[in-house]
Amino acid sequence: MPARAGALNSRAKPELAEVSSNIVTPYIACPKMLWLLLFSAGCSFAMVSHADSDEQQLAGHELYLQQCARCHQRDGTGIEGLYPTLRNAPSLWLDRASAIRGVLAGRSHAPEVNAPIMPTHGYLGNETIAATLSFLLKEWGPGGAMYTTEEVAAERLKLLADHPSSYPAMPDQSPLAQMGAVQYITTEGPPMAVAEFNRARELYYGRCTGCHGVLREGTAGNPLTPDLMRSRGTEYLQTVINYGSSTGMPNWGTSEQLSGEDISLLARFLQHPVPQAPDMTEADIRNTWELYVPVEDRPKTPQHNYAIDELFVVTLHDVAEIAIIDGPTRRLVATVPTGRGPHRIRGSASGRYLYVICRDGSLTLVDLYAATPQRVAQVRIGYEARAVGASRYPGYEDRFVLAGAYWPPQLVLLDGASLAPIKLVSTRGRTANGDRYHPEPRVTDVAGSHAHPEFIAHIKETGRVYLFPYYETEQLRLVDVTATAELRSGSFSTDRRYYLTPTDSNAVSVLDTETQTIAAEVPAQVFGGSSGTSYLDPEFGPVWSTSTMLTDKIISIGTDPDNHPEHAWKQVRALQAPGSGSMFLASHPRSSNLWVDTPLNSDAGVSQGVAVFNRHNLNAGYKTVAVAAMAKLGPGPKRVLQPSFDPAGKEVWLVVWNPQDLNSAIVVIDDHNLQPLAVLDDPRIITPTRIYSVAQLRGYSPRNNPKEAP
Repeated sequence: MPARAGALNSRAKPELAEVSSNIVTPYIACPKMLWLLLFSAGCSFAMVSHADSDEQQLAGHELYLQQCARCHQRDGTGIEGLYPTLRNAPSLWLDRASAIRGVLAGRSHAPEVNAPIMPTHGYLGNETIAATLSFLLKEWGPGGAMYTTEEVAAERLKLLADHPSSYPAMPDQSPLAQMGAVQYITTEGPPMAVAEFNRARELYYGRCTGCHGVLREGTAGNPLTPDLMRSRGTEYLQTVINYGSSTGMPNWGTSEQLSGEDISLLARFLQHPVPQAPDMTEADIRNTWELYVPVEDRPKTPQHNYAIDELFVVTLHDVAEIAIIDGPTRRLVATVPTGRGPHRIRGSASGRYLYVICRDGSLTLVDLYAATPQRVAQVRIGYEARAVGASRYPGYEDRFVLAGAYWPPQLVLLDGASLAPIKLVSTRGRTANGDRYHPEPRVTDVAGSHAHPEFIAHIKETGRVYLFPYYETEQLRLVDVTATAELRSGSFSTDRRYYLTPTDSNAVSVLDTETQTIAAEVPAQVFGGSSGTSYLDPEFGPVWSTSTMLTDKIISIGTDPDNHPEHAWKQVRALQAPGSGSMFLASHPRSSNLWVDTPLNSDAGVSQGVAVFNRHNLNAGYKTVAVAAMAKLGPGPKRVLQPSFDPAGKEVWLVVWNPQDLNSAIVVIDDHNLQPLAVLDDPRIITPTRIYSVAQLRGYSPRNNPKEAP
């Protein structure tokens, strides 16, 4: 059974003060907490109600949809290889006590056994478990006497007797800062008032979960579990939060992003148990769905004279908008509202729709056919998210979109034209090496395959690639491919057959999308690697390259096993970049250049410019282009990021980022002579963080038409 890090597991009899309660805490530190478990979960020893069985069955069905359907699916058929079917499964009902214990304590197997793990659900009330099991027994099982709360309570007592120091339940999903949650202030942590705890919780969820995880067990950042934090102490934690660290921790205090009071709150908050919050179900997702313009009311053709492929899209992070710019005229056509922190954009295969996934878990659909591009639908697929992809396979263009959440860890399939939710799938499961069940495996990337009607979804912490089909949405059959752990986001090889992904375990994972297998795992120093770009290397043929946040090297991997087998799936180059701190690099089939940014470098001379390599003479090194100086913005960090080509490969557009109270800009540069062509400093361009051409977003490439530039 998976262990939960934290003081409630490792220390005896803490005194708990419940701050607010929707559901009971899933862990019990000592037997004297038994009554809290039995009663605050909505459990009692009163006789079970003998209400009408149809009503009871309906209630059980609703509870099943809330608690179980994300894995076992709405119809109980499960997902082959991941989550077992609950229909016509007589082994589930051989022993009533065993069925109850399976829900309370979960089911696990030895690591060498390739079988799904059932997480613990001990935080659910006795009445909830009894009603759900009764529904399953009658609906998909052999039938028989309904389960009672007394039966569940009795098995719960036996489990507590067997495990007096607690059996830690897997935590349920958190809706983050704005939602109610079970949270505790313990006497083992520093003193905190309830209002202080709530404020610190909002700060943590708003600033820290992307790296440290909702459960604080560490993802890209270090674990922040209560036992570790108490060993560090308040003064140490305040110092690190204030000044940051050399390993990538931001300097929240000295950069004036957090006040001294907020830093003190966070330092104390981290020494208390992790808050537990309610879940997000398929019904919850559907309740957030807003269809502003029905599909039948939208135009059939573009209602403007812009060439859609030549539009550029910019995320305006702090103001929750995207800006749409006409490339040829440099005119800002529109700003469109999105969710908080627009993070990544994908385009539908036709180029008509944009899908904007935001850090707050919202997904916005933008219609580019409208006279002025507009938001036509929006839905929330989680409470924190980073990944979205659109269907690409011929015959399925614009029909489906798959979005992936950090928290709750899940994938949501939606209709491509309306964002109506279709199916939800949890990503929790065993890690790739089989050593443990992971409660928070985040979705870091989603892309549409060109080889099959399916999506490619990266599950970071478990090291799995889910191939999510959309040709059959009722009876889902995911292909689960085991890859290297700590998968980031990736990109295709030049022929679009292979999908290459840097990992934070220092390897490049190569997925063969035709055979649906991992073709190679290439060792390389790619921790913090960008999604990469593919081009023809004059010496090694087709390659894929990535830059990283932590090193000053650009790593290239050979990608042509048919015509260049001696170089395939090997690191063939490690180019010297200006420094570490790179986030994006770009190439184009009609360009001879490779562009590399370094916005996270601590040296302003590096972060305010880009490096440009001549791809026909890579060993000659790079030229530096002082992009920020071209923008003439005045004060500010002026970090330059994400070079993006226009469809013709003649221009490169770059973001010059400043904080919200300072001016930012877009700089357009001639790819041939590296001279500025335009500076877009419209006051509506506020905190730009990403820029794409629509041609790039919809996956268009001239590679299949005009030949690669000589």
